[in-house]
Amino acid sequence: MKNFKPIKFNILAPIIIVFFSILLFGCEKENAIQTTKPLLNNSDINKDSTFKLFLSDIQEISATVSNANSEKLLTQDEFELIYNKAINENDINSKNEISKIMGFSDYSLFWKTRDRILNNIVLLNKKYNLKKLSTTEMESLISNGLANNNTFNISNDGVKTFNLNPGCYEMFKNCEDQATAMYAIEQVGCVGLGVLGWTVVGGALFIACEATSYYHLYVNDRTCRTNLRYCR
Repeated sequence: MKNFKPIKFNILAPIIIVFFSILLFGCEKENAIQTTKPLLNNSDINKDSTFKLFLSDIQEISATVSNANSEKLLTQDEFELIYNKAINENDINSKNEISKIMGFSDYSLFWKTRDRILNNIVLLNKKYNLKKLSTTEMESLISNGLANNNTFNISNDGVKTFNLNPGCYEMFKNCEDQATAMYAIEQVGCVGLGVLGWTVVGGALFIACEATSYYHLYVNDRTCRTNLRYCR
């Protein structure tokens, strides 16, 4: 069986994302040994309608990307070139191309969902001060939230195409959950670049960060689907 490895955030993510994720999450010695109480009552945020919508939206995008059909896998440079043009130049053709790459037949649905995710992260940051969380706490918060809100399903075409056994489905589900959690954490980190202010530099860093985050999701979800295809 062929086994393709997803992109690992802590290995392949650009230095810029790693640096600002550390800055955002206050990653200090507690990442190695945590002796203090959690900074956030997870039961409160898990009941929050904004957090639930945030989780639902990121799962929707991840599931749609996973089910997308494309002739070839774009390189990161190719993907980011299109994404940057879509944002920086508000180019309709580029926005449409990104939507299709991410598996959305409706041009506007991807971008509306993307905007809603960003707006909800801003609201959650204001309400729960997420920047005070360590990376370990943030990962736990997102992963637990996704587990409680899990809606991943393999498409009907996928069920017909793959002769699934329980082990293959569990592998696929875990892979999708990890890809989605990484995407969510990176999105929160990208919004955190707003601490620099929406200057030319801050805006450029945010767009670069966001493009990389979406590329990771694009590659990782396809890796999950490819591994499922070869699973027996």
